[in-house]
Amino acid sequence: TLTAGESLLPPLMTGVGAVQAQSTDENTNIRVYRAASPAVVAIESDGGRGSGSIISADGLVLTNAPVVRRSRVVQVRLQDGREFTGDVVGYADDRLDLAAIRLRGNPAGLPTIQIAPTGSVQVGQSAFAIGNPFGLEGTFTTGIVSRIDADRNLIQTDAAINPGNSGGPLLNSTGQMIGVNTSIYT
Repeated sequence: TLTAGESLLPPLMTGVGAVQAQSTDENTNIRVYRAASPAVVAIESDGGRGSGSIISADGLVLTNAPVVRRSRVVQVRLQDGREFTGDVVGYADDRLDLAAIRLRGNPAGLPTIQIAPTGSVQVGQSAFAIGNPFGLEGTFTTGIVSRIDADRNLIQTDAAINPGNSGGPLLNSTGQMIGVNTSIYT
């Protein structure tokens, strides 16, 4: 039995503490989205659509290989509406499902996403995904890093990843890229 004024909730989850925790989480979400989303692009190739991340201000875009599907040339649209033609300049080896695109026209001053330091990803940390699923640009989902599979170079997250998020960034709470969204297992 409880007496008047007692609560079953832990002290941090009552009163002002709960409101502060919620606003802290929301502020982190908003900050990560605002920092990273301008550098998340929509990619159209002969084989389909997907997402990518600008990783250098001179126009190098990182995505995953199925997004470009052996295309040599793709169309890239930034969040601000600018469109570029991009050349697929490389693919990673079989262990990494990645592709690189170089935007034509020597664009300068593009927004970028910083890549997190190697080894900085930990199970349990927050994870944020931005992408372009179902033709809806700039969607944002949150979760945690559920598992790290070092043998296959995979990060598992419970953040919702949908078709079209493929190639977009998986981010940490500082907005650094910790992975590239690649597949959904249901």
